[in-house]
Amino acid sequence: MPKYRRYVFGDFTGYLLDPRFTDTSHDLVAIRHSSAVSHWSDQYIHSHGESEEYYLLLEGQMDLIIEDEIWTLKPMEMLMVRPTIPHAVIGGIGPIKHFVFRAPAAADWQTQNEMPEFYFVPESQDQREVLKEWGFRCSLRSHQNMNCWLTGIGSARNWSTDFLFAYLDYPTYEEANAGIGARHKLYLHRSSWEYYAVLEGEKTLQIETEMVSVKAGELLEVPPGVKHFMAGRKAPYRGLMFRVPVLLDKETI
Repeated sequence: MPKYRRYVFGDFTGYLLDPRFTDTSHDLVAIRHSSAVSHWSDQYIHSHGESEEYYLLLEGQMDLIIEDEIWTLKPMEMLMVRPTIPHAVIGGIGPIKHFVFRAPAAADWQTQNEMPEFYFVPESQDQREVLKEWGFRCSLRSHQNMNCWLTGIGSARNWSTDFLFAYLDYPTYEEANAGIGARHKLYLHRSSWEYYAVLEGEKTLQIETEMVSVKAGELLEVPPGVKHFMAGRKAPYRGLMFRVPVLLDKETI
């Protein structure tokens, strides 16, 4: 198994990682990216028997039906739909640039209903932070949702045992590199896979004995058992960090 794998998502539309369509070593997460595509509508309202589905919108607007309600997603917002909840994309405003994460990447698509012929998208949904039984919607521009575990266990803002996720936003060099050298040591995860996606700036990791740079528009995968640590960032820095599954399996070297 390689020490790491690099994916380029900048201008790419399609699956970066999915056991149905790509060469991957696990079925713990599926990752799809779109770059400047027109708005669309799913063919059916559907649910997933086991997996959580996350929509992270970078540009444009997406409209979704979840159960019997319409919800909009605006730039730099994230929406999570829990297993068994009927939902579908029903439109939006393009061009759309977004990620979809599904954890685990189970073959659990279940058609629920045909799409409605007519629907009404509310003009205003002023309360952007929403927590429901079906999941949540939140703004990544809100400081409370930056630089922390947004999903996961323990102190994470939203509970998930399948997807540990953080959005990182550091406008200055000092913020982007605070504590490096004092607290960053080589570590590994015994069973989980770690991912770093850079939206703006650049991140450098030491992976085993190699220094590896991750630039804007790139995603880096680090398998279990591989020693690594974050060696530095170029600011302004914006990026994603996630790990699957959610395990307390970190081992400092």
